[in-house]
Amino acid sequence: MRLTALFWFIGSCFRLQDLPLRFTNCNIATFSHKIMSNKVHITYLDSIRGLAALTVINEHYVIAYGLPCETTFCSKILDYSPFNFWWEGGAAVSMFFVLSGLVLSLRYFRVGHQVDLAQFNLLSFTVARLARIWLPYLMVLLISAIGYSQITHAPILKTQLPPSDWITGMWHDYHLSLSDMCREAFLLILPATVVLLPQAWTLSIELVLSLLLPVGLLLAERGMIWLIFFVMFAVVLLGVSPYLMHFLFGLLIARYYSELSHYLTEHPWQRRLVLLLGIFLYTSGAILHDLKLSKAFVWLGAGLGASCILMFVIGSVKTQAMLSRSILHQIGKISYSAYLIHMLILLSLTPHILNWLELLTVDRFSLWLGGYVFTLLIVQGLSWCCYYCLEIPSISLGRRVADAIRAVNF
Repeated sequence: MRLTALFWFIGSCFRLQDLPLRFTNCNIATFSHKIMSNKVHITYLDSIRGLAALTVINEHYVIAYGLPCETTFCSKILDYSPFNFWWEGGAAVSMFFVLSGLVLSLRYFRVGHQVDLAQFNLLSFTVARLARIWLPYLMVLLISAIGYSQITHAPILKTQLPPSDWITGMWHDYHLSLSDMCREAFLLILPATVVLLPQAWTLSIELVLSLLLPVGLLLAERGMIWLIFFVMFAVVLLGVSPYLMHFLFGLLIARYYSELSHYLTEHPWQRRLVLLLGIFLYTSGAILHDLKLSKAFVWLGAGLGASCILMFVIGSVKTQAMLSRSILHQIGKISYSAYLIHMLILLSLTPHILNWLELLTVDRFSLWLGGYVFTLLIVQGLSWCCYYCLEIPSISLGRRVADAIRAVNF
């Protein structure tokens, strides 16, 4: 019902072309491909996405096998800001959503703050987005279903580095039927408990919110009050994910990208203060949790922190150059595949890796580090295969279908 009401509200928003906007002579349902063809690709933003994906992988490894600590004091230090930066997966998810709002919006802001929506095809945009996210997900879901059928019929592998109940029960505690697996394939509305790809809850939100982007752009053209009203209406009354706020942050950064870049480049001390604030907010999840604040405040703080970090990068030429290095760019390119497959590797291969390492050492830290490094290398290697075998064909198919739709419209 909430999803139906949301799309009804979207339809109402698209009737804004009847208002005296700058592009009132445009038919919103048949925007052409001009905007879509105006590609805006910024390498360092890819790298940030890749580093965020690594952070999520790190968090899942830490939850599965603990922190690389021998003492409680060490664990407490690595669990709090800013030392939890490298494994604060919840904040990394916030970074994903802010980045998506920024990257998807940036191509539309060509002249100042004005949205260039003279030509755009909503249907082709939707098809391309579905192909980009959904098709690789379906293929990895199928591979995970095969892995699930093998692992759940085998005993849990014991290792010297003890796994947590979280990782051992990830698949063994659930008995999925074929219909259960099929329900997990419908990414727009996932079941309450996602088993095969437990990280897919973020992909469901990403897909729905990214499809709302055209609405956000239209409302941004109308005025910021309209946009803020839409976000509050969707989050508070329709129950849309609070991560819609993160998309809003990304859209605002895109709208003021040139001004932010110029100002922060010319004012290094302000830029550094923005970075410090960003790091504090980004890594403050544990602190806010201890203060008994709601999850909404934790998410909002992480989203604001991610926004500040992105603004710092936008204003720092040296940081952009560092993030544009080849190795970081490559990690960014395959980040979606890494995000999709890393739980499968953690569940199926990491226990065997730890067993092999036990032939060399029984030291806990050495086992932890060796298991982490080999898990990460395998994830990155297989992500390359998935990128070229799954992602690229899915993107190409989406573009071909989108081009065909635009050709019919014209």
